[in-house]
Amino acid sequence: MKRMTKVWGMLCLAGLLISLYLGVSFLVPKQGKIILTFGMFSGNQSDVPNDDCYKIIDETIKEFEKEYPNVKVKYTSGILKEDYSEWLSNQALNGALPDVFMVLPEDFTTFASIGILKNLETMLKADASLKKDAFYQGCYDAGTYKGNQYALPYESVPSLMLVNETLLKKNNISLPDNRWTWNDFYNICKKITKDTNDDGKTDQFGVYDYSWIDAIYSNGGGIFNGSGTSCNITNPSVEDAILFARNIYQLSGRQSPTSEDFDKGNIAFRPVTFSEFRTYKPYPWRINKYFDFEWDCIPLPEGPNGKNLSETETMLMGINARSEHGGLAWNFLKKLTYDEEVQQKIFQYSKGISPLKKVTNSEKTEEILKNSIGDDTTVQVSMLNQIMESAARKEKFQQYDTVIDYMDGEILRLFQEEGDFDMNLLHLKKKIDRMLKENLK
Repeated sequence: MKRMTKVWGMLCLAGLLISLYLGVSFLVPKQGKIILTFGMFSGNQSDVPNDDCYKIIDETIKEFEKEYPNVKVKYTSGILKEDYSEWLSNQALNGALPDVFMVLPEDFTTFASIGILKNLETMLKADASLKKDAFYQGCYDAGTYKGNQYALPYESVPSLMLVNETLLKKNNISLPDNRWTWNDFYNICKKITKDTNDDGKTDQFGVYDYSWIDAIYSNGGGIFNGSGTSCNITNPSVEDAILFARNIYQLSGRQSPTSEDFDKGNIAFRPVTFSEFRTYKPYPWRINKYFDFEWDCIPLPEGPNGKNLSETETMLMGINARSEHGGLAWNFLKKLTYDEEVQQKIFQYSKGISPLKKVTNSEKTEEILKNSIGDDTTVQVSMLNQIMESAARKEKFQQYDTVIDYMDGEILRLFQEEGDFDMNLLHLKKKIDRMLKENLK
């Protein structure tokens, strides 16, 4: 927490310095060798193993330098994801922020609000070749702040529901289809949850790590209002989702399942990211991870007011508001995020999903998935397209993680307590709203 406070402080100071700068050129210089800098971290946003983290970038840089012989693109390698925000802060304070750089979802709102990220609206209007509807709406909106575009989506990672097929078969339950509902989910969890050895303790569970947040997104709700000044937990669709999550939680009584229970094959469901699916489904990782049961992934169940959607994290890329190479920076940003051949490499070398509809919903992507994970899976291009078309986006603001952590603890406490749940939820809303207002001071 102290580290994050330090980072925010550094970023705010950097923003004040940047605000003194009076704009940048949008023209591409035609003469002289130009150094264009790029900011990135090693690995990937989902923290799963990936030996090809630099491959897409290196190949794209090589192609870009061929298109612009007078340009050399440079980046600093070896920066870990957990150090990246602080590294960017230091670069901004030292006047050395890269011309183009990756933006973690949790940093976007702050970067846009304090002037580190360039407002892209002028460039978007001047460049008719980029069509925003080529992106999935939720991914594109992840780079929007107060009605203006400050970043473009590079790679997205939605959540899926991992299913222990072996356990379902053992209990004579069919694998749910991609349009399954809360009722389907609850009924299966209820049937699965039991004491199998008659020792008085539940040792087989329906689900592990399914949260009230998962339920909210799949019921068409949002945790906060658009400006992050008020929480929505007493709104009907949101409250219904929290109540459903409580019902799922209470199926296990007071005996909470663990990740070890899941790894041993004693739990039917567990939400995972698409990156985890891509990593652990193929050989040899599947041997090291889930080796005692067959498993697959399907979308999360839909609520009565929602769809089979889930929270989606989108890695963004933006331009330094002080960049002296505005035109080149824009062209490089477009190369990374809008070029279909570059974006196709997301499926080849990375573990996420391309925010471009045409790339994700393509025969090439289907072929890549089949070659990497086999065809014995329900995860096909049609499913990914379904999930991405209705991708849920986090309502990000500076103290989001702090507030969510507090809410998570309080809602778990309410799940465990007796009493008037509606009234307790109303009291929690008042506390959260006060926290949000304090953060604005």
